[in-house]
Amino acid sequence: MTFELGINYWPRRRAMYMWRELDLAEVRDEMAHIADLGFDVVRVFALTEDFLPEPTKVASEKVAQLVRVVQAAKDAGLRVVPTLIVLNMSGRIWWPSWMLNAGGAGGAPRDLFSDPVLLRAQTLLVETCARALAGDAAIRAFDISNEIDDAQRPRSREAGSHWASLLADTIRRVAGATPIQIGAHLPSLTADNNMRVDDLARIADEDVMHAYPLYYDGARGFLDPELVPFSCALTAALAGSGRATLMQEFGLCTAPPGEAGQSITDDFLGQPRSQYLASEDDAATYYSAVLERLASTGAAGAYAWCYADYEARLFNRPPLDKAVRERTFGLVRADGTEKPAADVFRQIRKRRDAGRVPQGPMPYILDIPADEYYRAPRTHFDRLYEGWLTRATA
Repeated sequence: MTFELGINYWPRRRAMYMWRELDLAEVRDEMAHIADLGFDVVRVFALTEDFLPEPTKVASEKVAQLVRVVQAAKDAGLRVVPTLIVLNMSGRIWWPSWMLNAGGAGGAPRDLFSDPVLLRAQTLLVETCARALAGDAAIRAFDISNEIDDAQRPRSREAGSHWASLLADTIRRVAGATPIQIGAHLPSLTADNNMRVDDLARIADEDVMHAYPLYYDGARGFLDPELVPFSCALTAALAGSGRATLMQEFGLCTAPPGEAGQSITDDFLGQPRSQYLASEDDAATYYSAVLERLASTGAAGAYAWCYADYEARLFNRPPLDKAVRERTFGLVRADGTEKPAADVFRQIRKRRDAGRVPQGPMPYILDIPADEYYRAPRTHFDRLYEGWLTRATA
């Protein structure tokens, strides 16, 4: 098994406004840079607000843009994971106005998982995008959604499974040869969010996880290198699929060049939260430590969050006006120069291709059945993590 190297992508000059202001020449330049850094795969996001302007209409021009972006990545020698239902992104929930009750801002969102209008609309979007890209060898996988439970938690476990099954079946009908992922994050391991890892594993073809010490108060600090590989191993154990887990998102935000790490109070989905901007050198050390641990733990691969910091002219636009940490998660600075962490990936790619990145079997770390685990997920997560840390430091 080859340890896959991927990166999550928004353009540094456009951020989440990529599809409204697409500059294909910019995308081509950045895809070439991503390939030069040593990545195999780039994950891109079909922002629902842009792609689904009405419940019965997919924006054909946006789908055409998606096809062109995939081609740009392909021309650079990359493969692509398109994420197809994207409401939760970078500290903001990007609701299309028609998904809100009373038809606009201020209205509560309708139920993504049971409202028949919303289900049909999501199915239409997924089908249209998958059909447009079906058969393209550049498509590494289709990712159904990005951390959907932060946008809205399913009312029941059954509702979450039904939603995921409906969309997965839709993709398989039009692009059956392409693997399916479902972008899950730590709440699927630490909370009763009705998006259980074992349920998702029965629906998807691959098991994926997103993990950041920034967002888990049980970590040993913002630079804890063990949380990510532990989350990978726990996902594999709960999934019960016998597959290695792909760490689809991990990373950290940084302080300005030359500055020491610094704590800030930031906005996290409308709530104040303590966050940390690491020094660029500490970020490189963190990435290196996590990548080595993921490989030795037997992970399928690792996708960095994310390619680039964003230009300051975007800081007065959501989400960057409030989510300060999201401005500097990149391996590349806003001016296009590389942070030290960028070379970490370049070097591990060289070592991997030379057969010098040791990969171990994924340890089985679960000591109770999944049903028992999910009766108290945070308790068991913390307990198992303590055991993991004891073994890691022994």
